[in-house]
Amino acid sequence: MARNLFITSLSLLALSFFAPRAQAQFANQTNYLGPHIGLSGVGSALTLGLDYERGITNVGEVGPGIIGIGGIFDYYSYSDNPGGYGGTWTYIDIGVTGMYHFVLADKKWDPFLGIYLGDEISSWSWGSSAKAYYAELGIPTPSETGGGITLGGSAGVRYFFNPNWAAEARVGFGFYVLALGVDYAF
Repeated sequence: MARNLFITSLSLLALSFFAPRAQAQFANQTNYLGPHIGLSGVGSALTLGLDYERGITNVGEVGPGIIGIGGIFDYYSYSDNPGGYGGTWTYIDIGVTGMYHFVLADKKWDPFLGIYLGDEISSWSWGSSAKAYYAELGIPTPSETGGGITLGGSAGVRYFFNPNWAAEARVGFGFYVLALGVDYAF
């Protein structure tokens, strides 16, 4: 799955280079949807995700920028080996976003700051050595699950190749540390 999402994202980005050049920028009543890959703050795991955003204000209604609201989904996992009995942590993050977009004269650039509020679901899956150990003892393998409310923030920028396609880069905390993606505006 990770490989397919990565290849799709790169293919869309490469195709956008051949599209006609045009100016665009984040706008009210426009939807932005796209996949992203990134690095999590947990175990430096690779994150795979999807983000959506919609412009809800016009320039001048809330300062010189535009507000967008949306949602984000991230998935990542990594392996650990506590006490010689390895396993894998899996995380799913689902949240809502609020972004403030700064309006620039060069309409190809869309810098923004934002916040996230979401739920993180985590689970631990023991490896085969631990499962065998617990089976020898005749007891069920313990399960570990967790999660909770996550608050995060980010700073980022989109670069529009044409009115419908943009590359996106974000740095942040809470959901991921760094993310790169492609967005489609419709």
